Amino acid sequence: MRYTRNMRNRRNNKVKAIALSRGITTFHKRIAILVCVLMAVLALIMLFNVTSSAKNTYNYDISYTNVHINNGDTLWDIAKSNYSVEYGDFDDYIEEIRTLNHISGDMIHVGGYLVIPTIR
Repeated sequence: MRYTRNMRNRRNNKVKAIALSRGITTFHKRIAILVCVLMAVLALIMLFNVTSSAKNTYNYDISYTNVHINNGDTLWDIAKSNYSVEYGDFDDYIEEIRTLNHISGDMIHVGGYLVIPTIR
């Protein structure tokens, strides 16, 4: 079968349309991947940028001490006796102690030790 000029033009137009539609699809896929990568990078930056409330913004020296847990001691009592206003919010200080000691709640055990941050 012999192609006429009109048939060739139709065929070329179809090929161009398909190529164009595939190009747009590929472009959108690339943009979507780029957006996902940027969001992942931002999430990582935010994750590693989170700091405790006891950050050293006033150039205080933060040290850590071990506190023996006696009968009747609570996490709040121990934190209150070691808390310093330089830490800011008391709840953030409690959360810092929980993080340091891998505690999810308020349960502490008699005879154990807690690592407590203190400011000198």
